[in-house]
Amino acid sequence: MRVILCLIFCTSLLKAVAQEQQPKYIEDKLSYFVALNLGNAVGNYRNILKESNKAGTKFGLTGGILFNPYGRKKASTVFYGAELGFQGDGRGDVKTTYSGDFRVTNTSYWINGLVRYRPILWSSKINPYIDAFAGPKIIQTSLIEQLNDEDSETLERWTKVTPNYGLGVGVGFKLFGSLQNSYLDIGIYYQQAEATKIIRPNSVEIDNNFEYKSKQVLTTTNQWVVKIGITGFN
Repeated sequence: MRVILCLIFCTSLLKAVAQEQQPKYIEDKLSYFVALNLGNAVGNYRNILKESNKAGTKFGLTGGILFNPYGRKKASTVFYGAELGFQGDGRGDVKTTYSGDFRVTNTSYWINGLVRYRPILWSSKINPYIDAFAGPKIIQTSLIEQLNDEDSETLERWTKVTPNYGLGVGVGFKLFGSLQNSYLDIGIYYQQAEATKIIRPNSVEIDNNFEYKSKQVLTTTNQWVVKIGITGFN
């Protein structure tokens, strides 16, 4: 009888210890993120930018939300969702004989479907991930006149839309305190875009009739992107 009671006690103790040692799963109904982008052009796109001394690092922001397909019913290594992003692609000069403060701005936007794979389901100190994304990329060049210190006017806007897609890998470092369900993420991505005609840097001109002219060039806008941001789980 004592042996049986001892076995029951030991079994209960082992179960309790096992439960305490089980990893704590991330609260994984959904996750959300915001990140700083640092983009660097590659290939023909980089060569075009280098001709005008515009080939430096471009800065932007990305934010998105990802959903566990099972809700909280089951932990999942794969999340699905979407991201919105933009990147300032620098300013250009304007060729004109008119007096005034004119400038050209270049900006890219994208709206991507996103799939994220996280092989570690529990709340680990280091949490790697792989992303795949695809969607439309909007490339916009604007001719702007600065009227005074506070006011400006957009004189012309050239807009192109092209598909973009790519892959990225990264790692998250677990935060603490009030951010204990969040990670500091650092990732590197390759963003591929289909070839399209964009405004060649420093080619915008205002002629003697105050009409706007520009030269276009056919190129992809491929780039490597480093992302540094915060991912939270809920």
